[in-house]
Amino acid sequence: MKKLFSLFTLFISIFALAQSTDLDRHDFNYSYVQLPSNPVVEVKNRTYSFTTNIDRNLMYDKSKFFFQNQVNINGLEKKEKNGYISIDITLLTPTVTKKNIATRTSSSKDKRGNVTNRYYYTAELTYDQKGSARVTSTDGKIQKTIDFTRTNTLKSKEYDSYSSAESYYYNINRTIYNNFVTEVVNTLNNQLNNEYGYSVKTGTDYLWILANKKHPEQAAEYDAYVGVKNVFDKMTFNNPVSGYEIELQNAIQYFESLPKKYAEDSKAHRKIRYSAYYNLAKIYNYLDLPTKSIEWSNKLIANDYDKSDGVTNIEECNNLITLFGVNKVNTRHFAVETKNFFYEEAVPTSTSSSYSTSSAPYSIETDPNYILAYLATIKKDTIAGYVPKNRTLALSDAITVTVKDFQGKFSERTFKANEINRLTLSNGEEFATVSFKVAVDNGGITMSGATKKFVKEMYVGKKMGVYQYFNGEIIVKGANESEGKSNATASWMMSPKKRFEELAQGCPALLARVEKKEFKNNLESIIQFAEALDACN
Repeated sequence: MKKLFSLFTLFISIFALAQSTDLDRHDFNYSYVQLPSNPVVEVKNRTYSFTTNIDRNLMYDKSKFFFQNQVNINGLEKKEKNGYISIDITLLTPTVTKKNIATRTSSSKDKRGNVTNRYYYTAELTYDQKGSARVTSTDGKIQKTIDFTRTNTLKSKEYDSYSSAESYYYNINRTIYNNFVTEVVNTLNNQLNNEYGYSVKTGTDYLWILANKKHPEQAAEYDAYVGVKNVFDKMTFNNPVSGYEIELQNAIQYFESLPKKYAEDSKAHRKIRYSAYYNLAKIYNYLDLPTKSIEWSNKLIANDYDKSDGVTNIEECNNLITLFGVNKVNTRHFAVETKNFFYEEAVPTSTSSSYSTSSAPYSIETDPNYILAYLATIKKDTIAGYVPKNRTLALSDAITVTVKDFQGKFSERTFKANEINRLTLSNGEEFATVSFKVAVDNGGITMSGATKKFVKEMYVGKKMGVYQYFNGEIIVKGANESEGKSNATASWMMSPKKRFEELAQGCPALLARVEKKEFKNNLESIIQFAEALDACN
């Protein structure tokens, strides 16, 4: 019984000792300059400027100098032109390459065994973006290209109706353009500052300190931490830390003494040694003494308690030693001067001199990327506005036009197809609004209700109209019908002859031509059929 009691007492003692060496994180502040990996060592050359070649469509709601003002390199001077570093940005308007609405079916069965299916729809879109930024220096020492060309995808949330999923595509170009522009700005700021800039880093890190106040070492270790915190709280990026090592001598000597006092090969002792080695490695890292920090990291690894912290710190310190070398400095604490030139668009002024188109300010009315559009509304109004030419290639259920008010100010207005009767472009193209069900995105299965969309007029006769949707579907609509039918539906694709027979009813001569399979399921043949139907008495 005494033996059992002794063993139990020993177990409790071991457990208590293990608990007494638990460690807590205690924070301190830091501030330093992040050194660049490819620095411009000569201070006189720390200047940069921009040239741009950007499709106007990308800048629909942004200033002419958006990128020049959004991209900054810390510690360098931004100049209006002729900087030592030149950043030449070229961006094209992204193009949509694929649209698809995916369907998910959820089945449930009631107590009687009746199965109910519910359908859910997710809009998916693929688009290509093209662009790059060429970074060069006047002496040729810097030659770098940052590539933005890639294929991206967008996916909507899940909807419980097909038409709701289809509405995701409404004004989707704006989302695509904003995503592209944001990516370019973020990438340029990150890469240019990592390679050439001097960014100020401030934040908090921590030391490991004994948590149990009953441990004989806890109070002394906590006091050492307070000493470190008080010194590091004074740290600023632009003042040297070379004198901090002397101020921290008491804390450093205390942490150095712990491995000698707790030298046993037990988990509790290794844990205390770990805190000492970790804290010393961290202190010397922030004192810009990476070689000393590595010495304590190696001891941390040899201690065999959470070795990964030592490995990580050695990697950081080796990287810092490399940065010291390429930057030709031995500290991360010095003054940083950043000068940002702000680009402003010139405000036109009235003069008596002759007008020169070459110096005229930008106007959407003369922008070759835009086209004038006239919208005849269902309220019998006519709206004139400007539309990017590339948007007219993918007109769906809405159109956004830039209109001028009576004060001469431009603003965007969006009209849905069900608000418009006709759309006429200044190049002569005519669009109607027709209600129909999209088929291509569903593999020929039209599961959504018919909705009005913009379609190009290909032929409009007395008995039948032929239209083309932007995705290539041909829409056939009888003059007295409220909805059109797509030639991409399963019924048209599998049995075009039957569809032509239905349309040719009442015209024996045309039916005879259909029986001979004279008409095919393509635009040219459908128009020929419509013309023959109109000619039939």
